[in-house]
Amino acid sequence: MTFDSNSPEFSWANVQIAMLGRVLGRVRGIKFSMKKDKEYLTARGGNPHAIQHGNKTPEGELILLQSVVEALQGGLEPDEDLTDLAPFDITVTFVRKNNPTKIVTYILKGVEFTDDNRETKQGDKFMEITLPIMFLRREAA
Repeated sequence: MTFDSNSPEFSWANVQIAMLGRVLGRVRGIKFSMKKDKEYLTARGGNPHAIQHGNKTPEGELILLQSVVEALQGGLEPDEDLTDLAPFDITVTFVRKNNPTKIVTYILKGVEFTDDNRETKQGDKFMEITLPIMFLRREAA
């Protein structure tokens, strides 16, 4: 494995996020992670003998402006909320405008919202909504 220490970093301007057949323009952030249950195997002595592995847990959050959240809500039945939305994929692509051959893409498969919330306070100029997500797996494309 080699590391290129001269490679420029991706910035927010290099991020493109797509879901449900469209590229999101009013997205403020995304976070996704893969966690794996691990614990020490201890036996005789005071030091661990190995690390045992368990299940993986993919999770994250999507930060959207209210207009996008309300558009998603508008596609649902009156008695449904975003947690009822059918599973979908999110594609996150990092593209440098000055070097379009350097593309990094992740696809979050089977995404579902775990919370549907709205919050605003005095002085806010817009509503930014953080929606926790869970998904089945992350694929690199």
